[in-house]
Amino acid sequence: METAMDVVRRAQRGEIGHDELVRVLLTWPYEPQYRTTGLADDWEFVDNSFDAVKHAYIALDLLTDADYAAIASAASSAADRP
Repeated sequence: METAMDVVRRAQRGEIGHDELVRVLLTWPYEPQYRTTGLADDWEFVDNSFDAVKHAYIALDLLTDADYAAIASAASSAADRP
């Protein structure tokens, strides 16, 4: 089963284009981001969560500010649905 991070890695390798990356991430069914409150918080990463979008945006510069905002809004709206 492919994860959101797998899609990001495919884009990083040039296997899919920017528009395809954004299209897929806009509709991805993200898993919750579980966090603890300890020293290792920054090390926690869930491959099939919104963490993948953050990684694509911050670390890899694969997304524009507008892309990130649109994906975040879509993910937030999806999370609000029952």
